[in-house]
Amino acid sequence: MNRREWQWAMLVTLVLVIASNLPYLIAWAVRPEGAHFTGLLVNPLDGHSYIAKMRQGLDGSWRFRLAFTPERQTGAYLFLLHIALGHVARWTGLPLVGVYHGARALAGIGTSLVAYRFVTRLGGEPGQRRVAFLLLMFSSGLGWLAAASGYLPADLWVPEAFFFYSILATPHFPLAIALILVILMALALPGQEPGRREAVIAAGASIGLSIVQPFGVIPVYATLAVWLGLRWLRDRRLAWRTVGWTAAAGLVALIYPLYGLLAIRVDPVLAGWNVQNQTPSPPAWDWLLSFGLVAALAVPGVVAALRQRSDGSLLMVAWVIAAGVGMYAPLALQRRLALGLQVPLAVLAAVGWCQAIWPRLRARLRRPATVALVGFSALTNLFLMAMLGLAAVGGEPRFYLSDGEWQALAWLQENADQDQVVLCAPQSGMFVPAWAGQKVVYGHPFETVDAERRLAQVEAYWTGEMGTAERESFLRENRVGYVLVGPRELEIGDWRPEIGDRRLEIGEIEGKMVFEAEDVRLYEVYER
Repeated sequence: MNRREWQWAMLVTLVLVIASNLPYLIAWAVRPEGAHFTGLLVNPLDGHSYIAKMRQGLDGSWRFRLAFTPERQTGAYLFLLHIALGHVARWTGLPLVGVYHGARALAGIGTSLVAYRFVTRLGGEPGQRRVAFLLLMFSSGLGWLAAASGYLPADLWVPEAFFFYSILATPHFPLAIALILVILMALALPGQEPGRREAVIAAGASIGLSIVQPFGVIPVYATLAVWLGLRWLRDRRLAWRTVGWTAAAGLVALIYPLYGLLAIRVDPVLAGWNVQNQTPSPPAWDWLLSFGLVAALAVPGVVAALRQRSDGSLLMVAWVIAAGVGMYAPLALQRRLALGLQVPLAVLAAVGWCQAIWPRLRARLRRPATVALVGFSALTNLFLMAMLGLAAVGGEPRFYLSDGEWQALAWLQENADQDQVVLCAPQSGMFVPAWAGQKVVYGHPFETVDAERRLAQVEAYWTGEMGTAERESFLRENRVGYVLVGPRELEIGDWRPEIGDRRLEIGEIEGKMVFEAEDVRLYEVYER
């Protein structure tokens, strides 16, 4: 690689990062009058769970506690990346969402440059690796076309599998992909066997990966295992040095995930959360649709790779095999094992394009055809950004808080203890832990323990389906200290506190209004 090639890669990276920030800038610019933009667009439900984890770091804790459920907890040292980002916000005085997006942008830049380094280390002509890099940065599948029929394939809702989508959504997905690539470059560098230095690099990156995305350890070391098997089939001998250093780094990689499993097993609250944390993989045809032209071109790419049988080409085939098996293995986190799957598919698609299609095109058509390939493959990402922008223009309520809600959350943050439980509408429950720091009865389908039952109870409370005795018992059972009444609560059903009434009376439980702004009220509840 020369300086000009690095400059080109950095220019592409700059375009990528700017594009990944455009929807957020649009959403901020078009916010409704009197509304506050939360700063979160892609899957705001999970986005707010990340901010809630960061807030725990902002408050000085390194222990993670579920914020979307009312139980008392001791917590465990999980989700350390987000908690560390919260500490960064505490040390710098920057807002949580600013730190979040700063980390997202930096992760995008770093991962993009690591990815280009990875592509070059695999070998191939400069033109082929440029095609691979562009497909990796910008391509997706046919989700834009499927959405017209009302079906949403994985390229519209599974960011961890797609490079651009991962950078658009979070800091931890691109960072995890970068760490996977560092591990593979250290242990599976084409043409040479790893030594102690490479093993140390791989072990360090593995520790980082296990902290950032613990399940990411599975696809990367499964890939290395399949790759070593393919090399054995090719050479009829095992590369024992590589096997040894890979096993050593893999054992180091297991330390933190094993701690996490033990911490979850011994904590009944975390165990209840883990039971609900199911992410099944979409069917295989959905993935083919979601990778579109890249998947189609990867087929001749796999054929060429198996014919070539170089270390680099076999590594890409091994990654596809390992991910494909893992995504349908009897595991709770099937879909998560697609992390970074676009990397080998983009590399193999570039091989298929440059070796199977390119030679059959007239010379004057090759460049425009390549531009058309990349452009067509990017349509889903353009569609995704357009849909986010249109939702923002339409005032999507999950993106914005009213001024009254914003003031109420600020009051809670300043005046209420972190262990207090707030009863509010299910959608409001998404915001309270992130922007105020208190717990809620229900706020997340995974991170609220016994989520289905609690969702039904919260909805029954607000619709008036609960009698007085049931409400009283419900408030006690969930340790409710505050009741938030705002526009989201009043939209659910017919139940209302009397207009102008500054108190609530629910059996032996009484509530006094402690905050009011616009159409939002906060009641502090206590036993008579």
